[in-house]
Amino acid sequence: MARKVRIEYPGATYHIISRGNYRKDLFTIGESGRSFEKALFEVAERCEWKLHAYVIMSNHYHLALQIKEPNLVEGMRWLQSTFANRFNRFTGEKGHVFQGRYKSLLIEPERPLLGLVDYIHLNPVRAGIVSLKDLKTYKLSSFPKFFAKQPKSGLFRKDFLSRASLPDTLSGMKHYWERLEVVDEGKAEHREAMANQYCRGWIIAGKAFRKQIVEQYSEEEISESIGKSGKRELREAHWETVLRRLMEEIQKSEVDIKKDKKAAKWKVSIARQMRRQCTASNPWLGERLNMGHASRVSNLINGNI
Repeated sequence: MARKVRIEYPGATYHIISRGNYRKDLFTIGESGRSFEKALFEVAERCEWKLHAYVIMSNHYHLALQIKEPNLVEGMRWLQSTFANRFNRFTGEKGHVFQGRYKSLLIEPERPLLGLVDYIHLNPVRAGIVSLKDLKTYKLSSFPKFFAKQPKSGLFRKDFLSRASLPDTLSGMKHYWERLEVVDEGKAEHREAMANQYCRGWIIAGKAFRKQIVEQYSEEEISESIGKSGKRELREAHWETVLRRLMEEIQKSEVDIKKDKKAAKWKVSIARQMRRQCTASNPWLGERLNMGHASRVSNLINGNI
């Protein structure tokens, strides 16, 4: 079966995560970390990507990137296959280098972008490799490179600095570094919360942006990379969009859902249309339309009651 496409559109921003096969160390062998970094800047130039942040750890990497054109899949294929070929060539190994498909979380390019950049830059601190005051010494990261007067081509600090109300200058970066002290806190529970927020699901965004994406893409375009919870969220959001449209057509409201009988004719009619027009489940319809148990909904739709 062919893989479903990932969500791509001009200007989309992503959190990309990928791990070495079997979670083994991948970027600490010889100059493998530098080799991956070199390939990353090559693909950023080829595809005109904006790198807001990146960090290369021992067995995985994180990227915060923005695409100019819908070329995430094409660029990531080039990046991972090019690095894999180079890695296998200088190690004499064969086979897969990365653990399955990379994960791509869609990012709202407003406040969530700043939090994601913080999370990525703090990875070496959370791993206990360096302290926050020595973070600039961790070379396989965008963090120290943002302290250049003119950051390397492909790197962009202006967007996340502006979201922290800081100027795109060395002074702005120094204040950003100071800000990370507050963000990190050093508490295990806080760090775990950051990981849950920026590495789980399929999207990091507020309700309005989520709604915009849901309305833009059909269920068939949902990527395999978003996981079961993400698929369920998008699927149910599509159902909600269809339901709102159908209710508007017959001028029904949330008040009507609560006050009218479970077997009200208009509810049964909408439930039947929902089943024809989308994949809305009976349990969801029963709860959303206040129609009772899923089996009751099924009997009402089929005319058995």
